[in-house]
Amino acid sequence: MAAEKLTKGRLIQIIVTFAVLIAAFTWRTIEHSDNNSMSETSCIAVDSCRFEFNSSDYLLELDAEKTAFRVTRMSKPENDDFVEYQGESHHISEFIAVDSSSQFTFIVRNYEQALRVNVNDK
Repeated sequence: MAAEKLTKGRLIQIIVTFAVLIAAFTWRTIEHSDNNSMSETSCIAVDSCRFEFNSSDYLLELDAEKTAFRVTRMSKPENDDFVEYQGESHHISEFIAVDSSSQFTFIVRNYEQALRVNVNDK
């Protein structure tokens, strides 16, 4: 196979294949850079707070002692998003313990998009 002659047809096939690969990698690099931005919102929560992200409504709930919170997606029955709090990733509908209920920040991730939520009690 290595000893075969390089014909014009084979050379054109190699050039076209490389062009397609370069175009695909360039497009994916540009596409990835655009979606990497993070939005930010604030939420004043006494017991609960609603916010919107990617055309979906979310509900932030604090437990009775205000030592934990959870985020649920209201517009979709299955909650396949993730919440990042203090460097750890959690499923969206589980309770997450907080150090201070008066002020904390978490991130909601939906595929490649992210929303930073700043929570205050005032």
